[in-house]
Formats: sequence, structure tokens, C-alpha cells
Amino acid sequence: MRIFFEKPVTQPHLSDVRCNSCGRDVEKEDPGYFEDHVSLTKTWGYHSPFDGENHDIDLCVDCYQDWVQEFEIPPLISPHDGRR
Repeated sequence: MRIFFEKPVTQPHLSDVRCNSCGRDVEKEDPGYFEDHVSLTKTWGYHSPFDGENHDIDLCVDCYQDWVQEFEIPPLISPHDGRR
């Protein structure tokens, strides 16, 4: 016979977001909600300089705008249609 007991589980909760480029804190709008920003997650594959590593990056809107200004080919921009 198996006897079980309930055990409380601790889950991580996001407390702050900091821009990787400028170091500025992304402002909180409400508890758990932050000013709009870019979050990128990349899992690098074989034959890359970062083989098998996961990289997570957060950028504030200002740093994102500065970054894309440097692109030879700008990002494709389209209206949000609610499908993504």
C-alpha cells in the first residue's frame, strides 16, 4: 500500500527584467507585467562557437531600436493580427 502526503511546491516567479545591453531595469507596469521589451532564447547547435549552450537575452525598447539600426537588412515588420 502506498501512502502519499501533500508537499508544497515552490515555483519561480519573475521579479525583475534587466536589459542585457544597457543594464537598465525594465519598468513594471503591474505585478508580473513589464514594459514591452524583447526576450530572445537561442539554443546553439553543433559546429557553432557556442555548441550546446543556451543563451537568453533581454533588451529594452531603446536598445532594440539601436540594435536593428545596425542591420544591413532590416527586420520584416507587419501588423499584429493576433495569430502569433
